[in-house]
Amino acid sequence: MAELAISATLVLLEIVPPLLKKLHLREDVQKEIVRLRDWLSLMKAFMEDNYGREGSSRILDHQVDKVRNIAYEIEDVIEEFILHSPPYTFHNHFITRKVHNLAHNVRHGFPLFGISEKIASIMRDIDDFKSQNSAFSANNNSNPRPSSSSSKIRNGLPASPLLLDDEMVGYEKPKKEFIRDLVDGDERLVRLAVAGPAGSGKTTFVKNVFWKRGIWGQFDCHAWVLVSRNFDLEELFVNMLKQFCSSRKEPYPPDDGSNTLTKLHKYLYGKRYVVVLDDICKKEDWDAIKDALPNAFCKSRIIVTTSSSDVASICASSSHHMYSLNGLEWLEGLKLFCTNAFPDINGECPYELKECCVKIVTKCDGLPHAIVAIGRALAQKPRNLNDWEKFHNSLEYEIRTDPNLFVVKNSLLPSYMDLSSNLKSCFLYFSIFPEDSSVERGRLVKLWVAEGFAIGTDGQTAEEVAEDYLNQLIHMNLVHVSKWDFDGRPRCCHVQNLVLNFLIQKCKDEGFASIFSSKEKNTSHQSWKIRRLSVHNDYSILPRDTDFGGGIRSMFLLRLLKISAVDLEKNMCKLMLLRILDFQGAPLTKFPENITRLAILKYLNLSDTKIKVIPTSIKKLFYLETLYLKQTDVTLLPKEISHLHNLRHLLAYKYNVENYVTFDSAQCVEMLCDEGIDKLTNLQKFSLVKVDEKGQILQALEKMTQLRKLGLTGLQWDHGTELSASVGLMKNLKTLDLCSTTKQEYLQLGDMSYLPQTLERLYLKGRLEQFPASISSLHKLQKIGLKWSKLYYSPLKALQCLPNLIELELVDCCIEKELIFEASCFKKLKILLIEELVNVNMIVIHDGAMPDLRQISLRRCPKLMMCPLGIHKLAKVEELILYDMPEELVARLRENSTEDHFMVKHIHVIHSFTLNNNQSWAFENLSHSFSQ
Repeated sequence: MAELAISATLVLLEIVPPLLKKLHLREDVQKEIVRLRDWLSLMKAFMEDNYGREGSSRILDHQVDKVRNIAYEIEDVIEEFILHSPPYTFHNHFITRKVHNLAHNVRHGFPLFGISEKIASIMRDIDDFKSQNSAFSANNNSNPRPSSSSSKIRNGLPASPLLLDDEMVGYEKPKKEFIRDLVDGDERLVRLAVAGPAGSGKTTFVKNVFWKRGIWGQFDCHAWVLVSRNFDLEELFVNMLKQFCSSRKEPYPPDDGSNTLTKLHKYLYGKRYVVVLDDICKKEDWDAIKDALPNAFCKSRIIVTTSSSDVASICASSSHHMYSLNGLEWLEGLKLFCTNAFPDINGECPYELKECCVKIVTKCDGLPHAIVAIGRALAQKPRNLNDWEKFHNSLEYEIRTDPNLFVVKNSLLPSYMDLSSNLKSCFLYFSIFPEDSSVERGRLVKLWVAEGFAIGTDGQTAEEVAEDYLNQLIHMNLVHVSKWDFDGRPRCCHVQNLVLNFLIQKCKDEGFASIFSSKEKNTSHQSWKIRRLSVHNDYSILPRDTDFGGGIRSMFLLRLLKISAVDLEKNMCKLMLLRILDFQGAPLTKFPENITRLAILKYLNLSDTKIKVIPTSIKKLFYLETLYLKQTDVTLLPKEISHLHNLRHLLAYKYNVENYVTFDSAQCVEMLCDEGIDKLTNLQKFSLVKVDEKGQILQALEKMTQLRKLGLTGLQWDHGTELSASVGLMKNLKTLDLCSTTKQEYLQLGDMSYLPQTLERLYLKGRLEQFPASISSLHKLQKIGLKWSKLYYSPLKALQCLPNLIELELVDCCIEKELIFEASCFKKLKILLIEELVNVNMIVIHDGAMPDLRQISLRRCPKLMMCPLGIHKLAKVEELILYDMPEELVARLRENSTEDHFMVKHIHVIHSFTLNNNQSWAFENLSHSFSQ
């Protein structure tokens, strides 16, 4: 919708005023820019109040398209302002700086006069638009958002027509628990909440329990209310009371002068009632309704269904009364599909269609509504393999066009429309990535910041705001976590296949992004300007008439197998207003020179490419905020990097791991330092950088006080003083990674009393003369890695009282023979890795130690012949993984052994890996006899 284009343009308009002073434009031009901002603000308010509501007309859709195009024209002009504004001067000498500014004025002065004309043209378009569309006039009182009287609260028993008469398949365990909590147990009022993504069967799950006589018959009265997006509280209470009365075949209470809330309270007093509040989407809705329902000791129950996990956690009486429905198990989904696709043969799938059925069910991601809808649609088709394969290959098209499948598409629409402009944009962003791909949290966050979706506040950085947005989408069950980090934050995320199809279609409808994939060649003409371009698999699939004439702001080349450097360079010459360039994984061996012509580029991702050299001309990218060079062959950064004063994230490292992480596994980059390096004061992440012999980079770090992550290698014995002085000033530092020059070199860290209390992750690689005692005071520390320290004594005593430590890595950290985990220590530890402790022959775990431990890894400890003593007391351990451990230890854990297996019988996963002479891994599963 135009709302997204307007929001993006309004963000840009906020940074224009300072540029206007530099450009010395006419006063009337400055006034017109203010008028543009006011008009866009009015349009944004109109969109939020009107667009997407029930009954919106084609005329409104046409008007929205016009507004979007005008917003994009304004955005183009604003970014031309930025492009032609005087940049930071790279010259320190007065004369050369003057010459540079003169050259800039000659080159950019003429385009500025053209910008003034473009603004005037846009203002004429707006005036024409106003005259043609009185609804959009600044003096128009637009139709208000529909009141609840016009958006009826449906009552009775609502359910998808697809599932009305069906017994729920699957969800057996939560169903049993739900019934138990509903009819048995607590005498007090209990609130039950059922949460899950759209289409997961929440309403059907509740219906199949609630609407059985043996269930609702145990209550004195019952009601079911579907809460609309814009409900009227009074009308909701009236409907609820009518249902309660009807369930007892009693008349509605007569009018005695009291309000409906009082009548409801009075009627329910002393009764055992049950009410379903179906599809509550906001906390505020729950807050408005809950006080109407009396809290008495009558075993009453309130049931809430919602797509938001956050709302569910607020509504439920406790976490034990929350039920998360995230989709059926695969076999359950297949059974449900076959029941609906083959009703005449008792749900038995014909042999020749089995493989196709499996592929279709897999695309449904376990969502019952989609499975049933697609199954019933296919039940009407001939059972011909070619027809079914064709249906599978065009499933996205079928969902968009087949009325029988609209339920799949429409199930997501309410949740989408509830999102704010910024959250809509963040959600749509997942359409850019290929099907079945999982995207790193950090990558998403930095992209959203570069796009302007997330803006920093007084209390939060833009990155923290973006991470909050991601968490909101996860809690609303729109985005799913593929992998969790050790600290409970999402590491990688994805959207389900059907959700991805919905988003791709939305991108087309709203002109948000254009996706070109070799799987589905998009050759249709596009009437909108391409703002975000994503190419999957093959760059050559781009239509030859693709408009590269300045409209594209973000470009992604993902999973490319091949690319023509000539075509790429030619197209990039036209992308002067590009903000984002993501080439992660592209088959590039050379830095495309034309990138440095993209003067307002904010985000550049070259990770996982074969690029070796970064040109000195990178200094032209003055607005660059993120530079990703992870897993590239770049080992040297030019000194011109110091000109990138807006840089916030510089990540350049490569891990070369064959079988084990070794001291030399991490490849760093070296920076050619000059006196300007200390101007990179906006840096938040800076890793992994080799310290120069003179330690100039350490001196420059004193000015980089905004750093959240710092990774340094090549530290020498005489660098300790400068390191401590610089790191001590970093009051926001969360991750610190320090590595000596060689495995034998000592890390001279002193007592490390300078370490910021904000540290959450600490990695020390290299020999330590003594363990820094002040680490014990880092109460926010969640992960620590001590590698190749070779201490004379175990560091456990110094670490054991860290209150928030979750992950502990000990690699060749000491020469002790015993590791002793004392009683009641490491209270929150979940992950323990012990590796290359060549002298350790015994590990002892006392009572109460590591009570929350979930995973243990033991690697290359040649003298450890027995299981850790006391491991049987670690009740929550789920995995025990062994790498190249002595055969004696492995033998004691085997099925026929009577030695140690009784101590680990509670552990579900026990695996042993042994590296053979041919550098291949031999795997042995030791857990089969202990699985429960």
